[in-house]
Amino acid sequence: MTGNSTMIDPRDDVLGRSRVTDTPELEAFYQELAARNAGAFWKCANAIEPWEPETRYRPTLWRYSEMRDMCLRALDLVKPEEAGRRVVTLLNDSDAGRENVAVCGWLFSGMQAMRPGEITPAHRHTASAHRFIMEGKGAYTVVDGHHITLGANDYVLTPGGCWHDHGVVADGEVSIWQDGLDIPLMNSLETNFYAVYDQPAQAAAFPTDDLPLTYGGGGAAARRHRCMGKALFAGDGLSLGRDA
Repeated sequence: MTGNSTMIDPRDDVLGRSRVTDTPELEAFYQELAARNAGAFWKCANAIEPWEPETRYRPTLWRYSEMRDMCLRALDLVKPEEAGRRVVTLLNDSDAGRENVAVCGWLFSGMQAMRPGEITPAHRHTASAHRFIMEGKGAYTVVDGHHITLGANDYVLTPGGCWHDHGVVADGEVSIWQDGLDIPLMNSLETNFYAVYDQPAQAAAFPTDDLPLTYGGGGAAARRHRCMGKALFAGDGLSLGRDA
């Protein structure tokens, strides 16, 4: 509340919420605080801690048939080695979504298509990622030397900070997957780092699919791995609806 004439939300008129009535002495106190890059929490407490979540985002629909066409068009328009990551971003239809490059809240999502023989150069970043393979055959990812094969309906996690690259083998099929990362969250916390590998792609340092074979079954005992002590998973347990 900012003055005697300001109406108090009836819900805030309870013990435990800010109900301070400003006075000339308080106004002078606020100015002194401001001069010291400080403030009175009770001036903003009710606004920044609302009774329930207040979203800046709007319900947004992306039709797979339409976005699939856009991803395939990107194949002809942009080379993967020039784009770094040839991803079509999914932007929430709101100012916050466009400003933060977010699908919702502090989450990023996009769709990526790759032809047989193409790669996404190896890199790493603070943000964690997950990928759902929507269609195709012969795709793969390499995460800190662990080579994981990917096909339609597979799901893979990439822990933050791990080197990773993707591709489709030469005798595979055009593959499309959806990426999800917490890039906006990392940026809001000002903790995002990004680095590129000293080679276009990593060499596999472990047997193919060692992590899915180790962790892919329910109740499998966890064992320590070199990928920052975290596991990756691949399997066909996820299915997303698509329009005709």
